Amino acid sequence: MMQDTSGEQKRHKPQEIAIADLLLRSITRLRDEQFQKDFGEPVKNMTNYEHVRREMPLIRSEDRCRHKNFSAPRCLKQIYAVLRIYEGHLGYLEKDNLTSARLPDVKHWTFSLVQFIRTKMSSPEDTDVQSSSSSLKEESAWMKKIYTHSILYNFTSFLIDANRALKHMNDKGYDYVKTENKGPKWPLEKHQHW
Repeated sequence: MMQDTSGEQKRHKPQEIAIADLLLRSITRLRDEQFQKDFGEPVKNMTNYEHVRREMPLIRSEDRCRHKNFSAPRCLKQIYAVLRIYEGHLGYLEKDNLTSARLPDVKHWTFSLVQFIRTKMSSPEDTDVQSSSSSLKEESAWMKKIYTHSILYNFTSFLIDANRALKHMNDKGYDYVKTENKGPKWPLEKHQHW
């Protein structure tokens, strides 16, 4: 029997990273399928709809999820809050619009990630979630397509940044919520913004 002498050990992904990766893959596929179904265009034309997309929560610089001003507790709290908002929006998609078989997976992985992050937070009940899918109700079929596209597109964009932040927390060994200042301090000029 040969042993691996390369000195490298296989690292398993932490649970939150694995869940976040599965969710990102699922929502990206769902977004692309729904876009093609609703607009009858290839995915590469998605940028043509930028001007009609509705604003949805994303990670902003003041959320402190980027290298420049990173704060693990604050970032985790924002990821949790925004995930809860999108969790509500998924109910809108299920009820009013979406026919894809991928939606149950997206809902499952969203719920799983919300619950996992909740366990890492010191006081998740303090997190204010101020959005409701009821604000998305529109009568016209066109507006339903636009809202569906906006939710899926922005949720995908949010998850890209959230995954990056979660991986950063894991790579740097942040203790998530124990302290604001745990981890290295970087000179700003050496690191790019996301």
